[in-house]
Amino acid sequence: MMFQSEENIIQDFIDGKEYAFKEIYERNVSTLRYFGNKYLPDERLIEDILQDTFVSLWENRKRFCNELTIKSFLYTSVKNRCLNTLRHEKIKQRYAEEFVEEPQESFLEKVIETELFEMLHYIFEELPPACKEVYQLSLEGKKHEEIASLLNISINTVKKYKNNANHYMRKRVKDFRLFLLLLKAWDSSNNV
Repeated sequence: MMFQSEENIIQDFIDGKEYAFKEIYERNVSTLRYFGNKYLPDERLIEDILQDTFVSLWENRKRFCNELTIKSFLYTSVKNRCLNTLRHEKIKQRYAEEFVEEPQESFLEKVIETELFEMLHYIFEELPPACKEVYQLSLEGKKHEEIASLLNISINTVKKYKNNANHYMRKRVKDFRLFLLLLKAWDSSNNV
């Protein structure tokens, strides 16, 4: 192929000619690799970043008018992609450290909270429909008078349903205490 002037290569690149893209790639890839290594020491990540950068350059080729705008785009893209990769790696590392270093108490608290939530949900579902409805409205912050008016029942009936629901739930929660004792015993035996 005959020698092409710089302006012709840029114009041919903008027009989508692959030889011009290859020429721009060859001129810049080594220096961009060196530049990227200043941010990231990982060769594999740098190669991925360079590939993404040159794909983006090709996809956006109509935006460029000269070599300076192309070089500016390439350097800025590599820098930003390196910084984004570093941020992502730091977040992954921080998450992994938190996950690995999670104290045993935190793990147990999460287990207990999850089990308690599930148990309360099942106990609530066991309530008779009228008690459940009154209790749900009460949990939503409604006063006895509002509940009575909404359900067209007396205030005493509202109080009775709430009292029955509370009594039933307290009785059923006692079963959870046994679970907690077993969990604590298991934890103690594993920490010996």
